[in-house]
Amino acid sequence: MRRKGIHGFMVFLIALFTVCQLVAFLNFRTGYVIRHEDFVEVSIEPPHPADRGDASRGRVDDQLVDGDDMQSQDDKEILLLSFNIRHGVDHKGRESLRSIIEEIKGSKAHIIALQEVDYYMPRSRFKNQAREIASALGFYYVYGETINVLGIKYGNAIISVYPIIEHQNIRLYSSSLEKRAILKAKVSIEGDIYHILNVHLGLKREERQRQIEEINGIVENLKGNVILMGDFNEQAYSLDGQSISDSLVDTAIIKQKEYLNTYAFYSDTPNTRIDRIYVSKDIEVIDHFVVPSKTSDHSMVFALISHKKNKKAGII
Repeated sequence: MRRKGIHGFMVFLIALFTVCQLVAFLNFRTGYVIRHEDFVEVSIEPPHPADRGDASRGRVDDQLVDGDDMQSQDDKEILLLSFNIRHGVDHKGRESLRSIIEEIKGSKAHIIALQEVDYYMPRSRFKNQAREIASALGFYYVYGETINVLGIKYGNAIISVYPIIEHQNIRLYSSSLEKRAILKAKVSIEGDIYHILNVHLGLKREERQRQIEEINGIVENLKGNVILMGDFNEQAYSLDGQSISDSLVDTAIIKQKEYLNTYAFYSDTPNTRIDRIYVSKDIEVIDHFVVPSKTSDHSMVFALISHKKNKKAGII
């Protein structure tokens, strides 16, 4: 009997500790402040069948078809979107996922990388945000958590009109409460494989340097088309920062639009470019542009690229 009592007490302590972790995380995410010295400034086992571990497909509300059927030419334009949705709340902290969905739907983007995505979080009304967004678009999606407390998750998502044939969520070095990861997916466009990477880097400078080193190692091991999107929490080419792999190019710089800022850092208007899109050097960048969000504190970042069909495609 005594042993049972001790066992029950230990279970209670473990549960209490886990709940305290969750509360601390929620408080941290709703009230954290980025310190100036850490921020560089310069100019899935879900219960729903639709959430199975392989790439899931949302409900087709708008009679959408696979991306491969959208354009029949050998060359087609693909619109990329990177968007930190701030867990689906507006500037007053009100749950506004529907507003985020309308902004994404109106963009007509084909491949979307989302950061700060909740999964059954109390603050976002226990919604599976990635699934709801993908369902509204009728797109495929995958989700990768960076935080998981008792099945309540927070992380990144990749949503695509083209089939997602494989994905992996890779943990990155983290020294703070909020852990980090990179979500990697293989997207098939007419048999050609695109490696889509989505990341949200840490708030501390030393963390980001280590994380970029790890990302570069991942990128260097990929063959073919690579697209890296996300919230990097610092400007590109910071003087003391680690640079993104030389095998990739910044779409804003390629189109000479690096002046388009994406986030308002201690300001009422965007004054820094921390949200970016990188692509392999052999991918043609047609355009780069930024659209302010009415809901999130981050702008939506777009890159329009050209997909040139590989006549020998088909072997993955």
